[in-house]
Amino acid sequence: MSAQPTILVVDDERQLADLYAMWVGEDYEVVTAYDGHTALEEVSDSIDVVLLDRHMPDITGDRVLEEIRAAGYDCWVIMVTAVDPGLDIVELDIDDYVTKPVTQAQLTRIIENLRVQSRYGDDGRRELESISNKMETLEDEHSVDELTDTEAYQQLESDLKELSDSLVQDLDDEELPSQ
Repeated sequence: MSAQPTILVVDDERQLADLYAMWVGEDYEVVTAYDGHTALEEVSDSIDVVLLDRHMPDITGDRVLEEIRAAGYDCWVIMVTAVDPGLDIVELDIDDYVTKPVTQAQLTRIIENLRVQSRYGDDGRRELESISNKMETLEDEHSVDELTDTEAYQQLESDLKELSDSLVQDLDDEELPSQ
C-alpha cells in the first residue's frame, strides 16, 4: 500500500457510506459508491481497501467481491454489514468481517492493522490473518461447541494450523546460520 491508502466505501445506505467516508477521509483518500454497479466501476489498482456492505439491492456485496477477485484486484476487503455471519463467510475471499453498527475506532483499527500487515509482505501472513479473523467473527456469533461440529469450521482450524506451521518453519529456516 502507498503512504496514504485509497479506500472504496460501498454501501447502499448513503448516510452510512458518507459517515464512513468522513471517518476515514482525514487519513486516507476515499472513493464512495452507493451501489454494487458503481463499486465495480470505481474499483481499480489504485484501491487499497474496500469497505463493502453485504446486502445491497442491485448487486450483493458477495457478488461485488467475486467480481473484484475475478478481475484480479488484490485489495483488502472488509465486509461491513448488518448480516450476522454464518458459516458461509468461510468461503468468502475477505480479509475481515464486521457487523454493523460499527464505530469509527473499529474501522480505523481494522484499516491500520491491515496497513501494518501489508508492510510484512504477503508470505502467507495475509491468509493467516484472514482465517483468524473469520474464526473470531464466527466465535463472536456462535458457541465454539456449535462451531467445532461443523465441517467448515474444522476446515478453518485445519487451514490455520497448517499455515501457522508453514510460517513457523519458514521463519526457522531463515534463522538457520548459513554454512
